[in-house]
Amino acid sequence: MKTTKLFIPALALLLLALSASAGVEVDRLLAEYSKIETVTCQIRRTKEGAAGKIKFLSRVYWTSEGQLHAEGISPIKRRTIANGTRLWQYTESSPKGFSRPIDKLSKQMQISLRMVPGTAMDNLLHLVGHDETALPAEGDAVKRIGIATDKRYAVLMLDAQNRLFGIKFYPTPEMAQLIAEYEYSDFTEPVPGVWVPLTHQASIQTDNVGFKETVKVDRFIANKPVAESLFIESSFFDKNIDFVDDFAKISTE
Repeated sequence: MKTTKLFIPALALLLLALSASAGVEVDRLLAEYSKIETVTCQIRRTKEGAAGKIKFLSRVYWTSEGQLHAEGISPIKRRTIANGTRLWQYTESSPKGFSRPIDKLSKQMQISLRMVPGTAMDNLLHLVGHDETALPAEGDAVKRIGIATDKRYAVLMLDAQNRLFGIKFYPTPEMAQLIAEYEYSDFTEPVPGVWVPLTHQASIQTDNVGFKETVKVDRFIANKPVAESLFIESSFFDKNIDFVDDFAKISTE
């Protein structure tokens, strides 16, 4: 099955429109990531908070044409498939699945499809279109860039090789209260000039509740062919699954 290629031109037009007044670094980083057209990898995620520690394991297959096959292996089995125009998701033992056209998904879900697995794109896409301010160098950050959005103030930190190794988020440009910090390390260069961090560490404080998250990306392979069959949902979901277009319609009773 050959999927449509309308997804990428639409994304490119969106980024072009949003970045009309954007600064240099976010555009540069996104342009570098765009050189990665396919990814296969394994992702191990550990989340720690007041409720304890939980570990997640998943296999991911992704293409820049809006195709995704993410298989959650533990602690729960969940499969997500997007074929370029529509997304399906089903959690084992759930009474129903979720499905909706990609252009009707929430902003966050659309970002999750656009981002190259293993990169910092999930944070950077929220910063597109905002002016950048050069800040004084500090520590290992040869370059620091401040970006004010409607909701928060972000500081990008880049090393001597121009690699993004950290992002800090504050409520305001005064940087008096740190609400989230992301650290990127263990870089690999799958495409010349494109650096992908295989270790992501985050500390986040929301509504007086803090948690930490560590992501390890294994078996990262870029720009190698990915089988089209991985994005045919009928090959992986039971035909009797009832897919609905709203998570609220999925009853756990």
